[in-house]
Amino acid sequence: MLSENNDNPEEIRDKDKTQKSVLPKTTTRSLIKTVASYLPAQATPLQKPVIDDDFIDSPTIERVYESIKYNTLCFEYSISPKGGLRQWIKLNISILLLFGIPILIFVPLATYFVGGFANISQLLAMGTKFLFDCALNILKTIFVLIAIVSVIYIILKLIAFFFQKRSDRSNNKNDYINVPPNSK
Repeated sequence: MLSENNDNPEEIRDKDKTQKSVLPKTTTRSLIKTVASYLPAQATPLQKPVIDDDFIDSPTIERVYESIKYNTLCFEYSISPKGGLRQWIKLNISILLLFGIPILIFVPLATYFVGGFANISQLLAMGTKFLFDCALNILKTIFVLIAIVSVIYIILKLIAFFFQKRSDRSNNKNDYINVPPNSK
């Protein structure tokens, strides 16, 4: 077999060495590393903010911008000179991006599909109600037909009973002809 493929046993061993199987443990580690790469690194201490040297010579808009920037940096430095606040904000923004983007993509899709399921369930409920109403109407019709047939049957039985009684009375009246005379 080896001679047919023109492969050396050494080349086959080299190919086997290059193809490594992926273990679940390494997959978990790589996933953790990937997620950790999106999160910010350790907090770095902040430098004390300073005003630019050419602040007084700058145009008005640049001076306004520079003063707002200086006051904001002074406020941040006074709250957290070791950079913890900046780290916390970066962490929250990273988590927001890590979870927020998929949520922004999948929640509208899920809402759309749930709305479709609601429409389907509403149609199923309407169909079930229709079938129930049809079955109820069929049962009502059967009960009415049974009642009508029962009434007709009773009326016919009464008529038959009435004619049978009448015929029995008429037979009794004619019976005196066939009665033998009294022997006195």
